[in-house]
Amino acid sequence: MKEPIAMRKDTFSKAFRTLLIYVVALTVAFGFISLILWLLDFNVPLALRTLLLTSFRSGFGFQETLKKTITLIFTTYAFAIPYWIRFFNIGGVGQMMVGGVAAAVVGLIMLGLSVHPFIAIILMILAGIIAGALFAAVAGFLQAKYSINPIISTIMLNFVAILIVNYFSTTAPWRDPVAGHPMTLRFPPEYTLQPLFGFFPFSIVFAGLAVALVYLLMRKTKLGYEIMAVGYNLHAAQAYGVNFQKTIIITFILAGGLAGLGGAMEVLTVHGRLVEGFELTSGAQYGIFGILTALIAAGNPLGIPVAAFFMSVLLVGADALQRTMQIPVEMVFLAQALIVLFLVVMRERMEARK
Repeated sequence: MKEPIAMRKDTFSKAFRTLLIYVVALTVAFGFISLILWLLDFNVPLALRTLLLTSFRSGFGFQETLKKTITLIFTTYAFAIPYWIRFFNIGGVGQMMVGGVAAAVVGLIMLGLSVHPFIAIILMILAGIIAGALFAAVAGFLQAKYSINPIISTIMLNFVAILIVNYFSTTAPWRDPVAGHPMTLRFPPEYTLQPLFGFFPFSIVFAGLAVALVYLLMRKTKLGYEIMAVGYNLHAAQAYGVNFQKTIIITFILAGGLAGLGGAMEVLTVHGRLVEGFELTSGAQYGIFGILTALIAAGNPLGIPVAAFFMSVLLVGADALQRTMQIPVEMVFLAQALIVLFLVVMRERMEARK
């Protein structure tokens, strides 16, 4: 009986240390931001209440939080999956953008052909997934075959994605000729995914499926074992027969497919069309927030949705702070950056002590 008791104690100790790290990081980060707000002569208690509670004060605030959370889940997995093999996919936002483009273009084509809305929506979703996967596969292939760092290739591909969005949102026959901002023609309601029960974004279904599939993939499949093995020790994994090049390409395809799905969901549930700048929230890219969220969750597949929701609460609160108290959203970005910085440093120190 001693071994199970010892194992339980070790598990409890590990959970306590993890919780302590998060508590300390959040306390220090919010304490630092509170000090800055106080020095700038802002009402600190009101600012903190606005930041943390706006998402829960109204149905609209909570709905906006859910929308941001769902998209953030997809872009976070886009970074986290390659991160598990110790590569950085900085191109989650680009993969999201081409996924949105593919969904919008396919949707407009289907609309022109009078295809049944159910079939059109399925094809739009598949187009978004495939486009994002292929876009990310380029970076995976370059790393696997030519050892080109994916940090470089994915950043460069982001600029390509920006131009692709700009082309389809400003060029006939896709663009909306009467809109004052670059965007495509709007889809009729039947070509979009309407909210569940009139409130919850339909994309929450796909986000839930993504969480379940990623967890099952990483914990219950051979591919997941190979991904984790490569991340822990590349040379040992190769010695035991893991195809390193194949694993790299597959991880980037999975990451890009999820990011592309996130882009398709933005088109189908939020905007009802392709809009230039749809990859932005609170003035910054979803891809950047996805990286921060992945680092906060330490790449944990089940921790990512929780971290994404927390980040979305801060983003909705940041918008409210700027509207009501004229506090720039960059203050919240600073808080998020500090949280990540403290978490990473404290985790590293914990590991070094062990």
